[in-house]
Order: sequence, then C-alpha cells, then structure tokens
Amino acid sequence: MDKPNVLYATSRPARHRDIALQAAPADVRVVMCSSDDPGELLRHLPDADFLISERALTIDAKLLEAAGRLRLIQRIGRLTHDIDMRETARRGIRVCYLPVERCAKVAEHAMMQMLMLQRGYRRLERLVRTPSDREPARCDANTFAYNWAGADVKPILGAVVGIVGFGEIGAELSLRLQPFGCQVLYHKRSRLPEHAETALGVRYEALDDMLGKSDVVVILLPHSGQTEGSVDSRFIAGMKRGAMLVATGASTALNEFEVAEAYRSGAIGGVATDGWNYEPVEPDNPLVRLADDPESNVVFTPHVAAGSGVVDWTARRAEYANIVRALRGDPLLNERMAPD
Repeated sequence: MDKPNVLYATSRPARHRDIALQAAPADVRVVMCSSDDPGELLRHLPDADFLISERALTIDAKLLEAAGRLRLIQRIGRLTHDIDMRETARRGIRVCYLPVERCAKVAEHAMMQMLMLQRGYRRLERLVRTPSDREPARCDANTFAYNWAGADVKPILGAVVGIVGFGEIGAELSLRLQPFGCQVLYHKRSRLPEHAETALGVRYEALDDMLGKSDVVVILLPHSGQTEGSVDSRFIAGMKRGAMLVATGASTALNEFEVAEAYRSGAIGGVATDGWNYEPVEPDNPLVRLADDPESNVVFTPHVAAGSGVVDWTARRAEYANIVRALRGDPLLNERMAPD
C-alpha cells in the first residue's frame, strides 16, 4: 500500500526543514516546499493527502481547487485567519491548529517583563533590603505594615497594551492579557480580519494612534532591514510619556543609545529587553549601564525568552500528531470549525 503524502509548506531555512523531516512518522511520505512560492505549492498539491502549513500561507479557493485528495490542513500556530474555512468545509477538508511552544514561552517572558516594570520590581526589592525607620512588629491577622515603604505600585489590570508586530507571539500574548482586563491594541502591515480580532480580543490601530494610547508598548518585530533600529527617539516621541517599553522580538529593533537616553529623560517610565544589538552584551552597552542605578526601572535578560534554545527533533513530532490520528480514525486535536 502506498504511503499517504504530506505536503509541508514552510518559509523557514534548511536547518529547520531537516529537523521537521526527522520528526516525520515512518508511514508517511513528506514533500517539503516553500510557502513563498505559489507555483511550487500548486505543483505538489494534487498529490497531497495532508498539508502542514507553517507560519503565513493564504489557503484560498484557488489553492484548494488544486487539492483534490486533501483530507486535513494542519496549521503550525494558532492563527488560521488566512485559511478559507467555508471552502474547506464545503470540500470536507478538516483544519487544525497547533500552538507553537517557543512562541508561548516568549509570550510568558513578555508578561514577566510587563509585570516587573509596572510594579517597579527592582525598586521594591531594594526597599525590602533597606532598613526602615519603623519598628518591626511580629505579623498576625491583625498586625502588619502594608506598603511600609510607601511604594507607588501600578497594576497591569486594565492597562492599555500596544503590540507592534503581531504574529504568533502576539496572539499568544493577547490571550494571556485577557484575564487581566487589558485593552490590547496592535499594529502590523496587514490587518487581521474582524473575526480573528474578536477571537483574540485585540483592536487594530495606526501606529501613531496606538503609541499615544498605550501604557505599555511591546515590540515583537522580526529581523529585517526595515525594523533594525526602528525603535528610536522618533518612535518614542510618539509614545505616551512615562509608558513602559518592552522588547521581546528582534534584538536589532532597539536603538539602544536612544532608548537609554529616553529613559534617563523620563520619556519612558521603564524599559525591558531580552535581545541585544551585540550578543553577548558589550560591557559599555548604554542600556545595561542603566542597571547600575538600583532605582532604575529596567528588566534585562540574556536572550532566553524562548527557553533553552536546544533544538530537539522529537519535540517536532507534535506537528504530525493529527495526521497520525486521522490515519487511525482517532479524534483530532485543536480542530477549527467553519463559521456558521
């Protein structure tokens, strides 16, 4: 019996393709192709029983017309707004999504950065370690000295959070912000459809409008010639004065000197970054020098938001899990249903 054909569409480089191939089950045949090349996709689709779509790939009626054998589309990531769900339902093609673990980890890291900046964690820790003029008293249910140092603590509850660059990490972050009652704004080159915005609890804004409204601005931009150094004094001038700046995207997006100057001037109330222009960080980095002052509201980490960085091909087996389930006739995981 012939093996079923899996078409894996990705724009990622050869190293990642090789890892995905290693993770494939032995009882399927996998063909790798570029999601940036519609012609290549159309050549392979007629023979595909299953399609794995990694990152952005618009799957419209034209593409599906060529997929006469297709049974299942497995999207790597949460975002499926670029798949024509009505057309897949009409053709009996099932659609599933797979949250990306590394994106979830980065979103968690961004949450940590935001909470630490809003609370002014470094100053709070210093206040604990600084002797007080008040006489300590043993605490019980009726005796305690709440906020004995008189710290000004801002909650994230109800804050306006602006996300610049909204992809899988932005989707993961927006879902984590929902329980905090945050108003989440976003800006990207191509706006999401309304149904995707509603599901994620986000609202699109022009960049200048979003910056002027946000209490916290989160930078999730990718590496590119256009994004390098784009978070500079001009960018910060559009932000609400005293807002927090959190960078968990491309390490080259920050103009580190101008961001440091903006913090010193009070234009921003705090800055957190996980990535750096040069790594390991140079000793005279202007941002790092901010941390010399224990009062500085900064959160710096050594490019670890996505975890340990160890690439294990066995973890990628999850990308094929629904294909294995479909072949066995088992229920699928994270199936996305067509709208009514």
